[in-house]
Order: sequence, then C-alpha cells, then structure tokens
Amino acid sequence: MPAAARHGVAVTHTPGSNANAVAEFALAQRLALTRDLEVHNEASHQGRWPSPAAPTVELSELTLGIVGLGRIGLTLAGRAAALGMGVQGFSRNPAGGSVPLARSLTTLLTTSDVVSLHLPLTPRTRGMIGRAELALMRQGSILLNTARGGIVDEQALADALRDPVHPLAAAAVDTFEHEHAAFASPLFGLPNALLTPHVAGMTRNAMATAALRCADHIAALLADRPDGVPVVTA
Repeated sequence: MPAAARHGVAVTHTPGSNANAVAEFALAQRLALTRDLEVHNEASHQGRWPSPAAPTVELSELTLGIVGLGRIGLTLAGRAAALGMGVQGFSRNPAGGSVPLARSLTTLLTTSDVVSLHLPLTPRTRGMIGRAELALMRQGSILLNTARGGIVDEQALADALRDPVHPLAAAAVDTFEHEHAAFASPLFGLPNALLTPHVAGMTRNAMATAALRCADHIAALLADRPDGVPVVTA
C-alpha cells in the first residue's frame, strides 16, 4: 500500500464476491465435525463397522456464534438459521441484519456450541482468540476459522486440542499464520483438527464474480468514474 500510494496507483478489491462460498464452506466444516464424517469415512474404507461411542447432536440442538457480521457472517447466519440452528453474533461494526447480538466476545464464547470467525486481520483482531478465550468455550465446542490465520493463536489452539479435558472438542481451520511455501502449523497431525488449504472461497461462481468485478473496477477507474468502486486507502 505505501508503494502504491507513492506511485499514485489505486488499489481495489471485491468484497462479498465469495460470501456465499465461504458461508457454505463453514457449514460443511461444521457438519463434517459434528457428524464425525472423517472418522466414519476412514472406518468404512478399512472395512470396519463401529458404532458411535455416543449419539451425535443435530444442528437444531446447537447454537452458532458468529464473530464478525459482515457479508460472510450475515450470509452464514441466514443459512444456519434455515437449517434450524440457534444463531448469535458479535461484531464491533455490525453491517445490519436481524442476528441477535451477544453483549461481548466473552458472552458469545461461553454460550455457543460452534464459533465461526468471519472478520479481517487487523492490529485489533490479531491474536483475538488465544488461550484465555479458548478456555471460555463450552464443553464439547467447535471452532471454525475461514477468516485469517493470525486471528487465532495456533499454538494455543493446538495445545487445547491435545488436552483431553479442555472444553474445545475440535476445530476446522482453512487459514493459517504461514501459508503456501511457508506453510507450517502446530495443528499438523491432530485428529480433531480438520485442516484445508485456504480454499473456502474457491467456487466457480465466487471466482467468476470476483473476476468480473475486477474488470468493472479497472474500467471505471480508467474512465475516471470512481463512484462505487471500493478503493483501499490503508
């Protein structure tokens, strides 16, 4: 951004283009973990027919807490509610909608069975979910992160998932502190960590929408018609 500013280069982006894709992915994460799909898939491929140690819960028995109520968070809230889940949210700057708001992050963490993160990585949100916050979560709860890796202390999350008496039962992580060539995480190898390589927003529709919006923004800026074009300023 400083280099772009020095050279007078506008920087634009496509907010919301992947909202549906990421919201659907978060739903898939939650279903995979609450219904133990990976465990059952592995057992079936090995020819085993185990009975669950305990009956699993249905979505209607769970409360979803959404941290960040922008386009993705609100889209997820609507889909989760349609599936019968109780939904609540926490956001310092809610974008509107009818999602019931928790009084604080602490309240949301202590009253949600599934917590899904949907907010940008900023100095205020870096390390937002650490040891203290994880310890507040409900017994048997699940954490989902399709936002940015730096929001969660990965070492604290890994330690929580290794601890058999910790209230956090599982986590699904699509974004990491270090990715691509530098990809590394203390979550590697943990059976109760569902890891994916930052693919939540990669659907045909989301990528086509983003590409078309990019072209529209470039055309508008080159024609000196900046109104409505989201330009990054910081």
